Amino acid sequence: MHHLITKYFERKITPSERDELFSLMETDNEMKRDFISLQNLYGLYTLLPSPKDEIVALRKLRLFKQMRRKKKIFLLLKHTSGYVAAICITALTTALVMKYTSRMGEEVQPIAYEELTTPAGQRVKVKLHDGTTVWLNARSVLRYPTSFAGKERKVELDGEAYFEVAHNEEQPFVVSTEKLDIKALGTQFNVSAYQGRNTFNTSLIDGSVKIYNKGKEENAMLLQPNESVELESNRLIKHRLDNFNFLLWKDGLYAFDNMSFTDIMDKMQWYYDIKVDVHNRKLGAYKFSGKIRHRDGLESVLRTLQKVYYFSFVKDDELNIITIR
Repeated sequence: MHHLITKYFERKITPSERDELFSLMETDNEMKRDFISLQNLYGLYTLLPSPKDEIVALRKLRLFKQMRRKKKIFLLLKHTSGYVAAICITALTTALVMKYTSRMGEEVQPIAYEELTTPAGQRVKVKLHDGTTVWLNARSVLRYPTSFAGKERKVELDGEAYFEVAHNEEQPFVVSTEKLDIKALGTQFNVSAYQGRNTFNTSLIDGSVKIYNKGKEENAMLLQPNESVELESNRLIKHRLDNFNFLLWKDGLYAFDNMSFTDIMDKMQWYYDIKVDVHNRKLGAYKFSGKIRHRDGLESVLRTLQKVYYFSFVKDDELNIITIR
């Protein structure tokens, strides 16, 4: 039934065929993915100088789609003030999901979701369609709709991000993570919630937020400014913020406040996507304080730490491992 997708983009589809197409995509995930890819590639193509003949343009899109299936396409964008300058073009995001809403007598309209991903050792700043500003830390993914509709402005986060939420009492802002949801009207807060890692932290700088299990807002914990909450043994534990150095990642700095060597290496190998194998067990007992720039890389971090407690290290580029002795 993929010929229906072709007819849709060639604008030759009848109303009954269009209804059939959207109905099929509700149960056929492969067809849905093909439709999403082609729709967004078509949207991207319209941003460029295109031939007058739409059929020729569509053929080119099909060819591009086939090439995209064979290998991943990455855009290397210039660095601006330490950030990766991110242009969120729907067609080139890592993954896109469409939802279909249908009402009697109304045309079915797909709603596109953009997905922004940051590579290891980088960070991105992006402004959402409602005016909310988001800083996205290394190895993080932010998924959000191309336009906010309904009762909430909901985004999904896998990783760490700092939010400056545009105020809207009629449409609260919700950050959904693997473990918990965070709801705000208009405020500033940091969330660290990487999937697959046993950590969850939310720190509030201004305003107020609610933290709760999905679908259980009535049991939410309320945070006030300068408060932080962590998930420990499936319980939310609230703390008072003593300093804000942990937010310096937005400015391109890693800050360590009396942090153990083991914890520093755990963070560094995650942020830089490299394995660190520590053979010098004595280092685990040492603690460090200081600030290090993101862009200098892990080897620079290690050379700086060497000045406090000497150790040696070797990097194997082929295996992507740093061995510390």
